[in-house]
Amino acid sequence: MRKVGIVGSGALARAVSARLLEYGLPVLVWGPDEEGVGECVRAGAAVASTPAEVASQAQFIIVAAADGPESERWHLGDHGVIQGMCDGRVVVDMTTISPALAHRLSHACREAGGAFLDAPVSGGAPAARTGNLVVMVGGSETAYDMALPVLEPLGRIIVRVGETGSGAIAKLCSQVMCFVNLCGVCEGLALGAKAGIDLRKLFSITTSGAAQSWELDNMGPKILARDLATGYPVSTSQYDLSLVLDAARELKVFLPATSIVHQLYHAVEMGGQTGEASQALIRALETMSGVEVRG
Repeated sequence: MRKVGIVGSGALARAVSARLLEYGLPVLVWGPDEEGVGECVRAGAAVASTPAEVASQAQFIIVAAADGPESERWHLGDHGVIQGMCDGRVVVDMTTISPALAHRLSHACREAGGAFLDAPVSGGAPAARTGNLVVMVGGSETAYDMALPVLEPLGRIIVRVGETGSGAIAKLCSQVMCFVNLCGVCEGLALGAKAGIDLRKLFSITTSGAAQSWELDNMGPKILARDLATGYPVSTSQYDLSLVLDAARELKVFLPATSIVHQLYHAVEMGGQTGEASQALIRALETMSGVEVRG
């Protein structure tokens, strides 16, 4: 029987723990949030005192941190994953991180006798809970094959994109497409609002034609209902976009639309809406256009 360790106690970590426990896999969890860890324990997980203890006792270690700096601390800090690594261990990091960090963590795991997979996900906790994550994996084929039986209960699409860093890059590419698409949705709704047309009818038309997309289907109704707080936070959106633009500079890739979206979110932040969700991008366009989008 495989033992899976989970480093993290946020929404994604809790959902992963619950899903794997349902599949009969023994789970050992560590996290900084006692309430989150307690939820995992009530579902049947065992508790570790440090990330190092997780790594010393589990064959597969799934890391689900809030961001790259947190992931790096949990791996390389005092009592971190690397300090507990043993030969044959496989770390699967689901955090959205930079390709450069993926390479550093991979090197540290390899030096400690284990293997590292950068495996960011799309779909978040709700998809993990139902086994519908999209998992983008970078790392060796050997490590991927070893970890696949643990990932299969969690994802409907699990793809090894390539070597170390490839999963991280794939996630950044996905975020470019999501945020630029969301900006297009916001611009279209702002134009319709300023022109005074019925936005509900506009939404019905666009979701039935070539403009249809996940962002329109899911973010459009929230924007029209003025639900700008539920979902992916603005602060996390900006973190993702910063990683994208860092990678673009390193690779010398021109991403003008992404740069504009990053600046629009900065305007939202300056307006004090950092705690709102990604669809709050509409606020920047409303301010500049002198219109409120509501329908």
